[in-house]
Amino acid sequence: MKFSHGAAARMAAATLGGLVLVGTAGAAVAAEVGDDQNVDVNVQIAPVDGPGSLSLTVAGTSSTLTESASGNPEVRQFDGTLPTVTVTDTRELADIPADHFWYVVGQASAFTGPGDARIPAANLGWTPNLVDEGDTGLVLEGEPVGTAEDTGDDAVGLVDKELLYAAYESSALKAGGETSWTANAALVLKTDAGVTPGAYSSKLTLSLFEDAVDPGQP
Repeated sequence: MKFSHGAAARMAAATLGGLVLVGTAGAAVAAEVGDDQNVDVNVQIAPVDGPGSLSLTVAGTSSTLTESASGNPEVRQFDGTLPTVTVTDTRELADIPADHFWYVVGQASAFTGPGDARIPAANLGWTPNLVDEGDTGLVLEGEPVGTAEDTGDDAVGLVDKELLYAAYESSALKAGGETSWTANAALVLKTDAGVTPGAYSSKLTLSLFEDAVDPGQP
């Protein structure tokens, strides 16, 4: 049923008058009749067809390290695996800048534990591993990164952005018909034998970048 503006005005006037009259006798209280009824409102929104993108996904939000033999009585070692990391390129070949390449890096925060106990990020290292590099041979894994308990030039831990894997040239990969590539890494945490026992946690941040090849490089 539809009401005209005039009818609505008359109803409002009648209601107002009623309230004035009732107000002289006492307050009016509205009583709810029956139960409330709910209506679910749903909508299906289709994805927008766009020019595509270069994106990063990770198959999991956590990794648990378990203790293993370190071979050194002064060092405790804990091993685990980084969840699979996938780079996907859905762009058209014409939309990919020439002489650009992409790369994925990881950087960890210090482990925080019971009380004020901390284990520096330098104590966490990894060994990258390509799971699916495609057929072009243009994707490579990063070098192993040792921990502060190791020796050598790579014993720096995941303090700074360390390479997980990278592509030589984005457009060449696309021209080869490839659209996604995956990698993971063996994680290792090494501490001194006197580390405070308890539960520790660290945040390992994975980032995808695309950059231009330096024309000065050989």
